[in-house]
Amino acid sequence: MVIKLQDPKNRVNLVWSTDWHLTDIPPARRKDDYRNAILAKIEFIRDLVEKLNGAGLCGGDVFHYKIPKHAGNSIRLIIDLMHALRKFPQGKVFGSIGNHDLSWDRMDTLPRQPLGLLIAVGAYHDLNTEPVIFTNADDTVRVSVETFPFAEGDVTIQNIKNADPRQPHVDHRIGIVHAYGYPGDAGSMFGTRKIGYNELIGTDFDILLWGHDHSRHETIEVGGCTHINLGSLARAAFTYDEVERPVCAAILSFEPSGAFKYGEKEIPVKPLQIAFAAADKGVEQIAKSDDITSFFADMDAAVQGIEVNDPKVVIKELCAGDINLENLILELCDL
Repeated sequence: MVIKLQDPKNRVNLVWSTDWHLTDIPPARRKDDYRNAILAKIEFIRDLVEKLNGAGLCGGDVFHYKIPKHAGNSIRLIIDLMHALRKFPQGKVFGSIGNHDLSWDRMDTLPRQPLGLLIAVGAYHDLNTEPVIFTNADDTVRVSVETFPFAEGDVTIQNIKNADPRQPHVDHRIGIVHAYGYPGDAGSMFGTRKIGYNELIGTDFDILLWGHDHSRHETIEVGGCTHINLGSLARAAFTYDEVERPVCAAILSFEPSGAFKYGEKEIPVKPLQIAFAAADKGVEQIAKSDDITSFFADMDAAVQGIEVNDPKVVIKELCAGDINLENLILELCDL
């Protein structure tokens, strides 16, 4: 599919965001009107896309709950999001599929999911099914955008390395990856495979846009590929990365000269004290932002001394013998 963008300066402008985690039931400790807060962020992105005469890209995890009939996936929410996506310049957003958009991490469950419905009505374009080439008015800039089926890290690495050859006359090639990626070599997070940027040196992509990880890594170039990994649009959990990082959309602009320009637009969010509830004693003690930052800094220091990857062992060490707290955390984390 080729889509022609009509920017007055003859550029191809794309706006990237990921991990929206929409739901009618606020996740974790969110106490505000979470669903409308996320929809407002999507509307902010839509306005930005419209001003740039561009197109919107998404990295998956559009919805939060993986069970199609979960109360958080209400018909009203799906309809509201459909209307929001249809207001984008092309009447849709172009994106990948995240693990939260699937049941049991299986791509064949997508047609029965809320996102599958949005794909069926044309409000969300699944790049797995059909990659897109964006071009400018006189076809002097051609930017291809493609993605990969959701899979574990090792499979995703092979999917990236074994991607089809670049299409003819494509000036810039973008891949959207819904997987844990970070600077450096291979790693793991609680037993989940993390893809190091160094592992992808030599692959035929100019830009890789990373979803899945809600934390932020600074944009860097490794082996001729620019890696953009800004974290989630949603602040769905009361954790350190939600406290410190800005919520941003990435702006990718491609000019007829061949130049690629990159920028970030910070998205307005509610103050932490309004968005999140400090419900129990352990959290009430760190209710102020400065106190929260200090608390998590102490937690970071504690975790650095733990040299295991088993989450149960990590929790046991952090709880320092408090069996009730340890059991509560294990239950909440479904461990």
